[in-house]
Amino acid sequence: MKKSLSVILSTAMALSVFSSVAFGAKADDFSDLKDLDAATKAKFDSMIQAGIFDGVEEGRFGLKDKMNRAQFAKVAALVFELKSNATTSSFTDVKSSDPANGYALPYIEALRVAGLTDGKEEGKYVPAGDVTKEELATFLVRGLGKESEALAKPGVSDQTVSGWAKGYVQMAQELKLFDTPAGQPFNGSTPATRDLLVTASYQAQQVVNASKKLSVTEAKATGIKKVSVKFNREVDTTKATLALKRGTAAVATDVVWAEDKKSAELTLKDVKIIDGTYSVTLSGVDSSTVDKSTAEFQATDEKVTSIDFLNTSDTIAYGKKVGIKIKASNQYGENASFSASNYTVFTSNVENSLKKNEDGTLILTLKVDDRDSNGKSLNGITQGMGVIPVNIFNNESRVAKDKTFKVNVAPYATKLELSDVVYSNTNKTLANVGETATVNLYQYDQFGNIISDVDAGNISSVPNVIVTPYEKGLSVSEKTFEKVVFSLTEKASSSAEYTATIYAGASSATTKLSVKSNKFAKKVEFGDFSGSLAAGDGEKFLPINVYDESGNALTAQEIVDNADIIKVNSSVENVSLQLTGENKGKIRIAGIPATLENGYMNISVSIIAPGVNSYVNKNFKIDKSRIADSLSVATESKQKAIAGAETDLILKVKDQNGEVVNSVSNADYSVKVTLEGNSTNVSLVNKDQQTLTQNYANTDLETFNKGFTIKTAPGATGTFKVVTKLYKGTNEIDSISREVTIAKADEKLTYNVAAVSDLFAILDNANAPAADKANAYDSKMGRSVTIEAKDAAGKTVAVPTNFITGVSSSDNTVVKAVYADNAGKAKLVGNKAGTANVVVTFKTASGESSDQTLAVKVKNDAVAVASLTSKSAKKYVNDVYTTMELKAKDNYGIEYAYDANIAAIDTNVIEKYDAFLGIRFSISGIVTKANGTDNGVSLGSNGTLNIGNDVIEFTLKATAPNGTSTTTLVTK
Repeated sequence: MKKSLSVILSTAMALSVFSSVAFGAKADDFSDLKDLDAATKAKFDSMIQAGIFDGVEEGRFGLKDKMNRAQFAKVAALVFELKSNATTSSFTDVKSSDPANGYALPYIEALRVAGLTDGKEEGKYVPAGDVTKEELATFLVRGLGKESEALAKPGVSDQTVSGWAKGYVQMAQELKLFDTPAGQPFNGSTPATRDLLVTASYQAQQVVNASKKLSVTEAKATGIKKVSVKFNREVDTTKATLALKRGTAAVATDVVWAEDKKSAELTLKDVKIIDGTYSVTLSGVDSSTVDKSTAEFQATDEKVTSIDFLNTSDTIAYGKKVGIKIKASNQYGENASFSASNYTVFTSNVENSLKKNEDGTLILTLKVDDRDSNGKSLNGITQGMGVIPVNIFNNESRVAKDKTFKVNVAPYATKLELSDVVYSNTNKTLANVGETATVNLYQYDQFGNIISDVDAGNISSVPNVIVTPYEKGLSVSEKTFEKVVFSLTEKASSSAEYTATIYAGASSATTKLSVKSNKFAKKVEFGDFSGSLAAGDGEKFLPINVYDESGNALTAQEIVDNADIIKVNSSVENVSLQLTGENKGKIRIAGIPATLENGYMNISVSIIAPGVNSYVNKNFKIDKSRIADSLSVATESKQKAIAGAETDLILKVKDQNGEVVNSVSNADYSVKVTLEGNSTNVSLVNKDQQTLTQNYANTDLETFNKGFTIKTAPGATGTFKVVTKLYKGTNEIDSISREVTIAKADEKLTYNVAAVSDLFAILDNANAPAADKANAYDSKMGRSVTIEAKDAAGKTVAVPTNFITGVSSSDNTVVKAVYADNAGKAKLVGNKAGTANVVVTFKTASGESSDQTLAVKVKNDAVAVASLTSKSAKKYVNDVYTTMELKAKDNYGIEYAYDANIAAIDTNVIEKYDAFLGIRFSISGIVTKANGTDNGVSLGSNGTLNIGNDVIEFTLKATAPNGTSTTTLVTK
């Protein structure tokens, strides 16, 4: 008998190690796992919930217990997804009749077939034997298909590892299957304990999953607005997106991923699930790593499946408004979403009303106490006498519930119950000024039914509320018999959970309120300032970094929003926090006194608020007054040009610190620009003035810094130089010279027609502007044909823009080739999708003609905005395009920019193609003068802007249909 009992116990224990987790066990359910760190506990949770491990006995996992080879076989087979239906074993010592290890037979065979093991001894597996650490490494490396790599390894230089296992251990450590501290021995021959087996197997499983193609394994409705999605492995949630469709119609959802990243829940935003076929599609991840990206499920319309009275008592009070809570459940077990009008209630001769409660339950109100002015009962019911039969059913599903209530004495309140807190946002926390949290109050009578204010007697209809701990910005904005509303009147200084105690009559109840300190300044530091400060400098701005309690950096506007608690002090006057304009949120230095030359300026910034202690202080070195110290080249001119071509040369003046300067205080400094050389028909003009100014004074360096255009006219010859010299007084301190040679007529140049990128089929599109169809050359969606040239040395030669003599398309229905008569220019414009050959003829410097053929592709892919750019800050102009200096680039690489020279807004380039770009504008962050009355900012449908006289600044945002956006801070 003892032997039989021993067999039974050993069999039960072996099986318990691998029992499926039907009860959703977690690491915290085991006494010896509760103290694991969070990361390790998560690994144990994963393996336990996957059914790979369980405890060795009730409440104990067996963290440091040894695991035999039979037990390991099952773990490895499950981790590597090895299956076998074998009933007999290839090993003589593995039998299904073995009471201790017989369960492992199919798993051991699965390992053998997969090549993970060939036994411990000749023809024997030794299922009861220990698994050593080096054997564990070997099994796992083989299971991962890394044996050949392991055998090629030099192996670990560890004397505690057997020679045959050194390569396997090295491979296992490289795969991070084991965490062996540096310098510590591996101890390969020691038995592996269960904790090591769990963590190593978990890591092996991650390696397996990483190589496994991702699939959506299941999608199903779990609520009228909930869809659950499961995957066969972890998903990169930073890239993945999930889209829900009903048939072909997209359904907007919010997506929340599970912590293990193997499942997600979709919450429908605007609609609920109805009858039909739904699909969930995964995108955003590399398609080559995905096997199945879509899962479908059938859904049905919501219906009521059950109705229940929530109070089990069959006695009600004799009151004017007796409230009875009823739960109508849908097929998902939720409170059905139907309104009260979807139900019919019969209550004999007792007046009733039914309403939907905020928590989704139904409240049936009975007028039990119904007497006339003389105190005579109108429904035949008196205090303590009478019964009320109630029948309620759903009009659609006809699901019904009956209950008969006995009438007792008048009601009095005995208990207060609070609903869950309902927040005005989806974050379930109060974070911003104006947000609210509502708590519904339910006072119950002596029979467990809801009491109304008319039956409350001496109970106050206004509850008392105490919130702890104290938070200045958290207040009670509304109190009634039925609810209490909390709100934030100003930003909270700290994130915390607050306790609200509500007193109603002789009862009280508590609830928790979540408050988040959102964008409240908690830490300040000086930002990176790459420039320099010099004596005599005018206005300067120093960046600061401000963070909230979560470590999130505040934006410039958010810094300004905290200006009342951010204090700036300095050793010089007129240093403050800039509140408006392009540099808002920075420290403004109005000017640096000349007396500080080679000295220091001290600036300190502090945050002064309850519970905040952040202070920074810094001495800033003040250099000598700025001088014009050197010249530099920003854009190089081409060294050679064909007569009639142009090339740009942009130079900059820099100070002693290497910074570009537009003016210096010392009048001794100047720049002189001359055009020298043996050449004719050549001119040099300043890009800002379109003329050549030879001498630039110390205060006119900004004009010089705009750069120059070198223009050559037809017939130009020779070589010339642009010579720039920087002077202090009459002393030359720096110079730059750039030489340009006019290519000779007989010079051997190599010509090429630049490739033309794909075109959009604009002319065949119904939304194409009429001007494009009338004159295709004017289409912005066309591409100019460009001639390039190089000399024998491979140097690029500037080519005139008018060298093209003709252009023709092999198929004008695909590509329309347009030559601008007498201008020597050509464009290609897309008509219909397809490919056509385009022949371009052009003249050369020698006057000869040449031609090249291009293959040009036209596509009909919808035009989409790929990028939007604008000025970060700009002064107000009367339309959004010029105010923002807006530029858009589409998916074809075409750039659409505002043109300040076009007076009519609706003919401006970026507005002209609005049907394709779909850019829309919004206005926010309006700052006005104190006590200002003319504070409006309006935006016309065509982009016109009008602002009130008292507006100081505001933010303009341009947004494309795909969400691409850009903003400009507009100042008056």
